[in-house]
Amino acid sequence: MEPYILKTNGPCVILAGAGTGKTHSIIQKLRFLISNKIYPAERIVCLTFSNEAVNTLRQRMLPYLKDKEPIIRTFHSFCADILRKHGEKIGIKQNFKIILPDDGKILLHKYFKIHPMLCNKYVEEISLSKDLGKTLEENNHIDTSSDEIETLSKKLEELKFKVNTAHIKKIPKTELDKLKIERDNAEEKLKKSKFIQAWKSYEKIKSTRNGLDYADLHHKALELLTKAPEVTEEFDYIIVDEFQDTNKLQCLILEKLVINKNITIVGDLNQSIYRFRGAYDENFNYFKKVMNVKDSDIYNLDKSYRSTNKILEIAHELIKNNYKHKEECFKVKNAYNENGENIKAYELKNNKEEIRKIVEIIRDELKQGTQLKEICIIFRTHQQSSMLKKQLEYEDIPYTSINRDSLLKNQVIKTVRAYLTILDKLITKSKGGDSAWWDLIHNTLKNKNDELIFAQKIKSLKEEECLSKNLIEEKIQGLSEQGEIQIQTIIKNINVLLENKESPIDEITKKIFTFLSVEDNEESKKNELPTLEKFHAFVKEFIETDSKELSNLIHHLNTIDALDISIESPILIKDGIRIMTNHATKGLEYEVVIMSSLVQKKFPIERIDKQDEKENPEESLNKQIMEERRLCYVGFTRTKKRLYLTYAKEYSKRAFQESQFLKEINYQNNPVIDFIKDSSDLYQEPKEKAPLEISQNQQTNKQIIKFSPSSLQLFDECQKRYEMKYIYHMPDPIPQSWEAMTIGNFIHRVLEQGVKSLCKTLKDFEDCAKIVQMEGYEEVNLNEATNLIKVFFERNNKKYNENSKTEQGLQVVIDGLIFNGFADRIDISDSGELTIIDYKTGKSDIKPKYRNWQLGIYALASKQFGKPKTLILEMLQKEYPLEFNIDEKGIAKEIHSPRTQFSLEEVKQEIVETAKNIMQARTTGFKACQAEKNCQFCEEWANKK
Repeated sequence: MEPYILKTNGPCVILAGAGTGKTHSIIQKLRFLISNKIYPAERIVCLTFSNEAVNTLRQRMLPYLKDKEPIIRTFHSFCADILRKHGEKIGIKQNFKIILPDDGKILLHKYFKIHPMLCNKYVEEISLSKDLGKTLEENNHIDTSSDEIETLSKKLEELKFKVNTAHIKKIPKTELDKLKIERDNAEEKLKKSKFIQAWKSYEKIKSTRNGLDYADLHHKALELLTKAPEVTEEFDYIIVDEFQDTNKLQCLILEKLVINKNITIVGDLNQSIYRFRGAYDENFNYFKKVMNVKDSDIYNLDKSYRSTNKILEIAHELIKNNYKHKEECFKVKNAYNENGENIKAYELKNNKEEIRKIVEIIRDELKQGTQLKEICIIFRTHQQSSMLKKQLEYEDIPYTSINRDSLLKNQVIKTVRAYLTILDKLITKSKGGDSAWWDLIHNTLKNKNDELIFAQKIKSLKEEECLSKNLIEEKIQGLSEQGEIQIQTIIKNINVLLENKESPIDEITKKIFTFLSVEDNEESKKNELPTLEKFHAFVKEFIETDSKELSNLIHHLNTIDALDISIESPILIKDGIRIMTNHATKGLEYEVVIMSSLVQKKFPIERIDKQDEKENPEESLNKQIMEERRLCYVGFTRTKKRLYLTYAKEYSKRAFQESQFLKEINYQNNPVIDFIKDSSDLYQEPKEKAPLEISQNQQTNKQIIKFSPSSLQLFDECQKRYEMKYIYHMPDPIPQSWEAMTIGNFIHRVLEQGVKSLCKTLKDFEDCAKIVQMEGYEEVNLNEATNLIKVFFERNNKKYNENSKTEQGLQVVIDGLIFNGFADRIDISDSGELTIIDYKTGKSDIKPKYRNWQLGIYALASKQFGKPKTLILEMLQKEYPLEFNIDEKGIAKEIHSPRTQFSLEEVKQEIVETAKNIMQARTTGFKACQAEKNCQFCEEWANKK
């Protein structure tokens, strides 16, 4: 028997290489401790990091157990257990609730109206801070009172105002640079204060709900073990799996838990891939110090039962670069001394050819008899795999993608939510619900023409007091016979729900399930029933923990959407090629592994935190590269037989360098690697599915179609989004922040009214803002809006006059096509020259191409008022506006950066070509984006019908 199994007193460190049987070693040690009665089973604790690992260990131990079981838990659940049992010793109530990270985001958004993006950021930062041992008390010196935050906000806005109007006042560059530094420091200080304020609010709401988050479980468990060390007397021996993934707090808990130092830790320092969870490199050294670990207490598992020697050799060549002293990185050999086949590394011309090569490799493997489920293609991120999935579908090669789509994005759940939303609108007799109706008909109606007719009706009734009531009462003309039957079925279902409106919402949800006929179809039963059951459990839990009201459930679901929270769907592992990310492969193994996109900036990703970039960019980048190298090592060592490495010289027509990881394994001159340059150009685009026809009477007449800058841009970016919005009238998604959208609309109204009224002073504009606020903008923060109004006034107060036109509609016909624009303001000089201005209240930049289209259409369509001379994008949150002067040749040059320019003639050609493409697509069908573009809209919508 191995010496590390026999060692039962004092610390035991097992450093295990990939595939060397870590889990087997843990099982053997548990069996030895229990069967030899060295320690009672119930007094042995085995800690790991995932529920899957817990279940695996339990299942493998059960055959060897009699009455009592060892305590096999995740760190979180073990801490929760001891706190429920002994927490009263430190003031923790036994019935505390565990607050998950997503719950925290919802609480911040729901109770403190914090922007969704900030909710995600704050909860992540709070959790990471706690995991690293930082406390809220350490930040007590930071003033988070409303008065202080208001003072900081005012100071920041004053500095922004000075910077954003500096070009008018001709402030010297040295002084401007100082102002920018002062502005950035003020912004950083304000952000910190807001974060600490949110942290305090988060802790307060948790306290009122008797809740502990994951990090609290660790903190409180550590406090308990420190203040009540007698708790540790319940445990005789501790085993820790995946020690490399412990964070600082977990390491401190182990120190307190193992007073007698009877502990075995098992881990592979080369596979520490969870730095983002607070796992940190110093834990191992700290552990050795506090446990008095001697060299004789450390055992290396260096025989792999998975990978061949050649694979292990290149994995070693790679990972030794993570060691300061490379000799500390021990080599792992195959347990049966199998050398195996050479690794194959392919250089391809571009990403399309790389996909072609991957499919070629798959086909060759299948011909050799390799099972589908034994082939795994690894990508660094999910987005990189879209193109491959499309190609596999085209070539009828089954695959399963091991990444869980959110439950709420599932088509069948969208239908259930639509019914619930429509029912709520009918019960409350309220406005809205157009998105729910649209989802319902899109997922129900089989005929495209019927969908189009009903979508037009939804759009026409959108502003009615109760859209849903109108739609179920009004006869829709022009539907096919099949469409009539399907709409009547929907209305009948809604009436059934209305009859049952007093029932609990979980029962109403079950009733909706019966409308979907899932039980009648074996395929649907297999694929959709688990999804529906998961949603029903979600609704039931909401009723038990939050509210029994349907309106509150709808609001809760909308909040989850706004926060972009993903609720895991049940996974159905189908037979097929496995496609997954490096993170997802940990603990798995396959006969054949294909690692793709091995180029710099894709793998390794070179991305570091902004704060780290300021403090120590070189060290931060080095840590990031080390983490990426571990991920690459994990990918290599998933392989049992054959490993293929691929990269392309170009991705989406951009040149890339091969990954440094390839260079580190000497991929071109390594005797265990066959390097093949494949410069072929053989890729064939998958054929598009023939578009479903729309009857001629539903095609819009060419002469009445009008093209706006936004519609041209939408088509250029994604034809399917254009089709859904402009043909099928798909409602716009709810924006993440109504506040930003509302304040933008508000400022546009104020500026329009102010210019119309020829306001001459800033006070005039401020008074105008107060009047507009009373006209439906009561929730707008006037102080926030006033800051942008001040910038506008400073830049524009001497430019507008009684000849200025506001909110001016513009139109021009080119080649028989109508182009529309809508200028916020046109100033007309005495000589008839035009300055056309568009106000921008957001921080984001516009792509030059679309900026040129917008301004170009304004110039081309405004000639009825005079000679277009200047085009301005009044970027109120930027240092200066974008201001283009048009010369006699029709070239528009930006005055602050003359190299930024565009030609009106070229714009004319581009918009005409795009408009003609739209007209063509209305006849031949709108195409989904190419897979390499990773269009999320096409992923979700394009192939659903």
